[in-house]
Amino acid sequence: MLDGEVVLVTGATGTIGRAIAAELGARGAALVLTGRRREVLAEVAGELRDRGVQVETVPGDVSDPDHAEAAVARAKEAFGPVTTLVNNAGGTTSVHAAIADSDPRVWRETLLANVYGPYLFARAVLPSMLARKAGRIITVASRAGTAAMPGAGDYAVAKAAAIRLSESISAETRDHGVLAFSLHPGGVVNPSVAKALERGLVPAGRFPDPPEAAARMIADLAEGRYDVLSGAFLDVNDDLPALAALTARRPPGSSPARVLRVVGLPPEWEAKPRTSA
Repeated sequence: MLDGEVVLVTGATGTIGRAIAAELGARGAALVLTGRRREVLAEVAGELRDRGVQVETVPGDVSDPDHAEAAVARAKEAFGPVTTLVNNAGGTTSVHAAIADSDPRVWRETLLANVYGPYLFARAVLPSMLARKAGRIITVASRAGTAAMPGAGDYAVAKAAAIRLSESISAETRDHGVLAFSLHPGGVVNPSVAKALERGLVPAGRFPDPPEAAARMIADLAEGRYDVLSGAFLDVNDDLPALAALTARRPPGSSPARVLRVVGLPPEWEAKPRTSA
């Protein structure tokens, strides 16, 4: 459970964000929620308060440095220092377009929302977390960040950067008690995905995955069940207990950020038979 924990969730007005907030609240966390749509944010908070969840809201743009600082300050004032940050805000407004035909303004917006925003919020919470030698930063990324996406280069590039941001945070802070994870939430159908499906821009067979699945994984990470996986990029369909056991057996000095899958240990990890001299 997350009783006594203070969790800051960005992008709380979207399909995945609402599910994350509901799951974290059900497990006892006090929540600070951010989002650009003020009325929707108030609606989400009202639903959670009706269930007995402690909630504060800070409307704003995730790519605004002042907004990040204000959200962290509001959390501290209302509940105490942020113990877990969930960087959920992101997405893209782009229409299917090759890089040669793309709109630079759309690329800028996508990078601001998916990379600069998570950086700003991580930067805002890290001083307190490092001082307390405790904290978790969970970033909702995408499998799109692991391969090229013709026609959606802005999103692929942004999510690749989000994954590397999480790995970089973990590499810098895990020895000081602050852990970081990124994850692919699955094929969740939100309004922008629904439009893409209608236009045949994405394979229909990849959808849908319930947003609650990603929310449960995030809550499990926030509870500290899989701290050994700090730095890793996870998939909502991963077997986290098996991955944690596998990662715990990594060679000394190797990075836990390596993307692991439950297919057995990599060959170089296997014990080598001794040879006689």
